[in-house]
Amino acid sequence: MTTEIRDMISQTSVALSSSRRRLFVPGVGYKLLLAIDNDDNATAAIEFTAALAHRGAEPTVLRTLELLTPVPGGNAADTTMLYAQAALGTEFYQQQENIISYIVRETLGSEPPWPVKSVVGDPPSTIIYEAEVEEADLLVMGIHHHGKLAQAIGENTATRVMSKASIPVLGVRSETRKLPRLVMVATDFGNASWEAAHLAANLVDPGGTVAIVHVALPAPVIEDGDEGAAMVQREGIEHSFERLAGEIKVGKSIEVRLVKREGDPGDELLAAAEQINPDMIATASQRHRLITRLMLGSVSRKLVRDGRWSMLIAPPAHRETV
Repeated sequence: MTTEIRDMISQTSVALSSSRRRLFVPGVGYKLLLAIDNDDNATAAIEFTAALAHRGAEPTVLRTLELLTPVPGGNAADTTMLYAQAALGTEFYQQQENIISYIVRETLGSEPPWPVKSVVGDPPSTIIYEAEVEEADLLVMGIHHHGKLAQAIGENTATRVMSKASIPVLGVRSETRKLPRLVMVATDFGNASWEAAHLAANLVDPGGTVAIVHVALPAPVIEDGDEGAAMVQREGIEHSFERLAGEIKVGKSIEVRLVKREGDPGDELLAAAEQINPDMIATASQRHRLITRLMLGSVSRKLVRDGRWSMLIAPPAHRETV
């Protein structure tokens, strides 16, 4: 990679980081895509979105239905929608949108000015596609707790969306209906998890707490360009924590505390979450290069698959190449 390309990526990363830090700041508008279904998580996701609307969110509601196989060629989500529109007709979509509008209205007791749309296709790819079409800054969707067998079988919609989306994704559990008072941030102090901490500090209610949890590895992995992780090695965890806490507390009445653990990152973070019992966990999506993935595994995916806590996933400012 040339120096010129590295500089362009760095400038893009800084711009994206700056724009993401606007999320959840009172009085600052941003576009939100709420992807829901007619299930037990719908009302929680709607109520949480309404709370975010008071923090500047401008929601659009999306319902995806997996009815047809995409036709060969072209963009899968796009071709599926075109084929489905021709096969099902506009009345079908209007009926689905009416159902979602009714659920929103019944949940909130009034009808907010949120546009509603329904599309047909593979849910994860369609949700990501629609987020790009809507130029959304944040995705909100429901997540469920999965038993060990379900976790072992493979991916679900939430894990696939959170691992691929280029914008932050907020996964809401059925118990989460208002802004959190306690957010646990799983961090390696790398660039992406640094951003996750900023988002968590913006989101937590005034007077609330952000618990920064760091799991020390026997052999730390540092990738090129990740100044945050390199800083931990140079200056130590305590100094890195002080810098991060100082940044995210600016202008906010919140408490920030550090929790240190050692061992397997996935197992230790789950154990920490059980002890802390947060309203939500914030972390960075894992998009490391191949060798790093083999060494670390996907920590964020393990947390999302477990599904016991609402999750805020912050993607890196640019995609890593494999």
